Amino acid sequence: MDARTQTSFIAALLCFALAASVLLRTHRQRERWLFGILATNTGLWYVSTFMLGVVGPIPFWERFSLICAVLLPLSAVRFFSVLVPDDTERTRFVRRASLAAAAVLLGAMLTPYYDHAVVVGGLLTYVTVFLSLALGYLYRRGFQTDSRIEGARLRYIALVGGFGGLFTVIEYLPYAGVDIPPVGTILILVFLYALSESISHYRLIDLYELAGRLGVLTALAFVLAFMLWLMRLVSGEQLFLHVVVSAFVVLILFDPVRTQVQQWISQVFFHERFELERTVLALRRSVAHILDVDELAEALMEGLDASPRFTQGALYLLSPDARVFALRNHFGPKPPERVEMAPARPLLDRLSRTGTAVLENAERELEERRLLGHDREAETAHDIAVTMRALQSSVCLGLRGESNHLYGFIAVRDDRLRDAFSREEVQLLVGLATQVAVTVENSQLYQQMKEKDRLAALGEMAAGLAHEIRNPLGSIKASAQYLSETSDHPEDRGEFLDIIVDEVDRLNRVVGSFLDYARPGHTNPEPIYVNSAVQLTLQFLRPECDSANVSLHVTMDPDLPKVRIDIEHLRQVLINVVQNAVQAMVSGGDIFVETRTQDGFRPGGEARRWVQISVRDTGPGIAPGLLPNLFVPFVTTKQQGTGLGLAISQRIVSEAGGRIDVRSREGYGTTFVVLLPAAPEALLDTFEAERELDQSAEPDGAPVRLEPAEP
Repeated sequence: MDARTQTSFIAALLCFALAASVLLRTHRQRERWLFGILATNTGLWYVSTFMLGVVGPIPFWERFSLICAVLLPLSAVRFFSVLVPDDTERTRFVRRASLAAAAVLLGAMLTPYYDHAVVVGGLLTYVTVFLSLALGYLYRRGFQTDSRIEGARLRYIALVGGFGGLFTVIEYLPYAGVDIPPVGTILILVFLYALSESISHYRLIDLYELAGRLGVLTALAFVLAFMLWLMRLVSGEQLFLHVVVSAFVVLILFDPVRTQVQQWISQVFFHERFELERTVLALRRSVAHILDVDELAEALMEGLDASPRFTQGALYLLSPDARVFALRNHFGPKPPERVEMAPARPLLDRLSRTGTAVLENAERELEERRLLGHDREAETAHDIAVTMRALQSSVCLGLRGESNHLYGFIAVRDDRLRDAFSREEVQLLVGLATQVAVTVENSQLYQQMKEKDRLAALGEMAAGLAHEIRNPLGSIKASAQYLSETSDHPEDRGEFLDIIVDEVDRLNRVVGSFLDYARPGHTNPEPIYVNSAVQLTLQFLRPECDSANVSLHVTMDPDLPKVRIDIEHLRQVLINVVQNAVQAMVSGGDIFVETRTQDGFRPGGEARRWVQISVRDTGPGIAPGLLPNLFVPFVTTKQQGTGLGLAISQRIVSEAGGRIDVRSREGYGTTFVVLLPAAPEALLDTFEAERELDQSAEPDGAPVRLEPAEP
């Protein structure tokens, strides 16, 4: 039994299996039956080819094979016609012409001249012409449909069908006396499998994944066939050892071939999907370690806006009173500012339960439920669709916590297409939403921990505040008693009144500083240029420095990136640090202020650029025993200081995501270094274009959760 005969038998079994797998499924629609006929017809044709190889050129099996060959393009044309959304004059003409040509050829098969060269040539022409017409029309319709997914589906079927049709024609060449290996059988079976999947789902199965797998399997299959052919050519016979060696070669080549073939297919044929995966990967990495909600919203919207797959998007988060979802950031046309709970309840319930809501799916669900008479489900689908249209969204992604608590949702849309996102692309976005939800949860935990730390610090401050207030109160009491008991020396009253006023001012400074530290920060952070803030602050402080015989020396990097902080708070930090340096140099000295960029890492290993502001003085330095408590409230070396300036500065910088470091040596001066993270820039430019989507090789792709501190 030769290779063609064996291949035909296996192909016949696979064709019947594909037909049965489609016909045995529920909802047997017209295209399913037509596919079953096409697959069965193909299987019968392979059966006839197998029988001709087994029993020889018997007229019955020759006629049967030719009849199946005539019916095969006819069933393919009928099947392709139902895939087109609407019936046109052209499709009707192709169907009628193919039916007429098939009738003529079937009549010729029943005559003694069924194997004449004219009949065989007419058969080859018939197959080539009508398969080309059907597939060409299917491909053109793929560019004319309003649905991007449906268009991609039709074009994909047409392209795979074109390859399958080409090899089908090649399989007909033995009728013309041309003996070739049965290589066309592989792609014919691949084509039938792709067709079976295309009608088993409303959307075609993941073309991205399917094309990659088929490309890899086809490449490896041909590698295996080439190895076997080469070994047989060298040795003159087929040995079991040859099969083992070829299998080892395939196993060794599997991983590199899979990587290269899938990457090539994704970049060439699925460029938009490849770019979407790249965008999502970049965003997941970017938001993984953000702890500020405003920074998260800005980074997320900038990243989505940079992708050509989105024309508008919005991030909604649950308000503190848990009554509405408020808009935190957006790009494109502005959506509603608030989403009330009551009217949006069906959508919110869907997001809380499943995590996603797709407008196209809701509209299709509405039609199906109405046809089935399920009024309640139809009303729910209608409400979801209405809410999503009001949000100007085609896909909504819920930000769910571990207990399905809904923190908010992301709404995105591509208004250029009706159904711009496939099922698999929505799942990619679900992964991004999961990471954003974890970031929001981490932010809340971080804020809770900061509040606990703040309250603990306030408890420690209470004792220091009582001590600071007691001293001026004692002076005020003594002065007041002296004034009430002494009336003989009115000239002394002015001195004691001055003492009272000074001590009251001191009390006011202590209480004001305490309130500044105690109250929660209400800031308006925005990306600012550090050099401008430094220049403005030093211009304000220069007269004070000149009067204290202190020289200011400034060096600023002109290429500093922006930082996200309230400019007035940054100026407050600089004023505190510079004034401390001036007051430390009683006999004058020099202060060196420098700004520059520093590369470093954030927690979790993420690379990040920092902006460094250093203030170095030539004063006496700070005692080593005082350094560990320098930022503790009410710790100070100045007679009139409250000890809260550096504590407030440290809190301001920490809230901006940075820190203050101190380096000092007695007798050699002190250096304060303020480190602030650079504001997020264009996200996608920080990542290479290579594909890094294998989750098993990408541990940082998983969501990062911040565990609450132990009490």
